[in-house]
Amino acid sequence: MADGGWRMADGGENDCGCDAGFPARPLVAGWKACPTPALAYDRGVLTVEEAQACVLAEVAILGAESVRFDDAFGRVLREDVIAPFDAPEAGNSAMDGYAVRAEDLPGRLRVIETIAAGHLATSRVESGTAMRIMTGAYVPEGADAVVQVELTNGGVDFVEVQSALARGANVRKRGEDMRAGDVVLKRGTRIGAAEIAVLAGVQKVSVEVGRKPEVAILSTGDELIDVTESRAPGKIVNTNAPLLVALVRAAGATPRVLGIVPDTREATIAALREAASCDFIVTSGGVSVGAFDFVKDALDALGAETKFWRVAMKPGKPVVLSRLGDSICFGLPGNPVSCFVSFHLFVAAALRKAAGEEGSLLPSEVRVRLTAPLRAADRRVYFRVRIFAKDGELIAQPLASQGSGSLTSMTGANGLAVVEANTRIEAGALATTLLIGPL
Repeated sequence: MADGGWRMADGGENDCGCDAGFPARPLVAGWKACPTPALAYDRGVLTVEEAQACVLAEVAILGAESVRFDDAFGRVLREDVIAPFDAPEAGNSAMDGYAVRAEDLPGRLRVIETIAAGHLATSRVESGTAMRIMTGAYVPEGADAVVQVELTNGGVDFVEVQSALARGANVRKRGEDMRAGDVVLKRGTRIGAAEIAVLAGVQKVSVEVGRKPEVAILSTGDELIDVTESRAPGKIVNTNAPLLVALVRAAGATPRVLGIVPDTREATIAALREAASCDFIVTSGGVSVGAFDFVKDALDALGAETKFWRVAMKPGKPVVLSRLGDSICFGLPGNPVSCFVSFHLFVAAALRKAAGEEGSLLPSEVRVRLTAPLRAADRRVYFRVRIFAKDGELIAQPLASQGSGSLTSMTGANGLAVVEANTRIEAGALATTLLIGPL
């Protein structure tokens, strides 16, 4: 339809008029027109890219706070950091050697002084003279080069230099690292060890950073027991909560574990109501179509606005995005691998955006060469792989187990190889892969 309106499947007003077999109304809250491309949907099932766009559009950036620079590791800058002075503030020596005039070389020079790092020369270098100088010391007046000690006889009173040297050799120029007024760290940067060093270098004692998102973590299911409880027939240890705690921390947020929720509508409503005091809620389990899957019903009962609940991917098709008051709720599948993959694809980017991180928020894509074939059936599959470098290229080894309930299939996985629906990628061929860990 030209206006993108909805019409009934029999030609009425609410069907999109395309060939994808859409239902009589849009299933994604707030959508008034037929989504495109239409064939990407399966009766309300979003593509991964559409779901990611929906997530990022929903997330607002949280407020800022001031912290000491050495407590800022892993936080996101919410201000530009400006260099207050030149660095270095004067030309200094890049190595141990002799400060000389280049025009005097080669030759025999009288050593008139020794300059240690942190000390200044008391005289100047004149024709026929040199000064011993240590790495980092300011180059004295009159000198325009530093000859490394290895190219001399190492003399203390006189030094023999056999070769010529260009002016400026082995001298770090003033402002070579940064100039006063330069933006040395940009707003939206995630602070790592190198950024901490820069903050110290410009004497930025306190810095504005994004507030850490607080994430409530709920695990649903009567079958779950805590890691400290005794095992019993039919019960399984709750591994999703500690998994999510680690993933939340890695994304720079603060986890708040609210425990195991029994499989009842009332308990699920109560747990979500308590969790709504946090910026985000992440649940695991209870989002599919089983008789004891109450997360979607509980969200509806609390007046939440659900944006989507199915994504065309494997593992992890049942994924819920909902707004509950001021909180954003992610309902993730209960299978550990589905939970793991869904978090990397959707939740991590949301947490990074909320903290104020800028640039690419989604996992980085690389092209890797597979060591074994991979095949997807009716929907896109994300295979856990171990990526490593060999002979100048990236190699991806699919992990032996790809079952969505296999805990060990996540260990060692630093990538997710993407295989589109109804596609086979042969061993030795290149595959698009998302980086989810260090190589």
